[in-house]
Amino acid sequence: MRIVLLFCCVLAIPVADAANCNAVSGASRNSLLELYTSEGCSSCPPADRWLSHLPDDAGVVPLAFHVDYWDRLGWRDPFAQAAFSQRQRTRNNGTGWVYTPQVMLDGKDYRAWQRGLPARSTAPAPVRLALTLAQSTDRMDVQADSRFDDPAAGHEAQLYLALTENRLDSEVTAGENARRVLHHDHVVRQLAGPFDPHHARQRFRLQPGWKAADLGVTAFVLDARGATLQALALPACP
Repeated sequence: MRIVLLFCCVLAIPVADAANCNAVSGASRNSLLELYTSEGCSSCPPADRWLSHLPDDAGVVPLAFHVDYWDRLGWRDPFAQAAFSQRQRTRNNGTGWVYTPQVMLDGKDYRAWQRGLPARSTAPAPVRLALTLAQSTDRMDVQADSRFDDPAAGHEAQLYLALTENRLDSEVTAGENARRVLHHDHVVRQLAGPFDPHHARQRFRLQPGWKAADLGVTAFVLDARGATLQALALPACP
């Protein structure tokens, strides 16, 4: 009996380096803002800076997807993924037409980004999102749950999870941005999904060199046309 009780007590002790935190979306809808960028593109740094300085009350959840089709010009973007290049093509109605920097707001090309963002919508959000993180030294376990005001709206919706990192720097030695130091925020390290629109669980394995304190997770729900129903970001647990 003493052995069994001791074993139960050991199981109840939390892991010393684990942290837990959570967030819930508000009554209004957040827009999803996607920046497609590259360190090999000389016109991209202004867009990177703009994304980094978006105010917290702008009503948007930003994600920076670094694409790889500029790598052939002599500088390999360390944050680029071929999957993000393909995502950009798909988000552009599958036409294969791409450019950088491209800003997409709620799934639509938004070329007026340098003049600011449209006024935040005050319409009630059709979806409420809840995010929970359990973070340790080598992984981040994420749970996302969504509740649709109209259950029928969830039939063709899709839920995604993105692991992001802030405060990233690169000293570029070749290509169009040679001899420049570039700074990035909201960089997508991993994108998971689509999941069931109502519930998702994902374990992100943290890679060497990733700064745990600068990581975060974004959850977003898209409708069948790719428009944003709700988006929610949660920084790393303190």
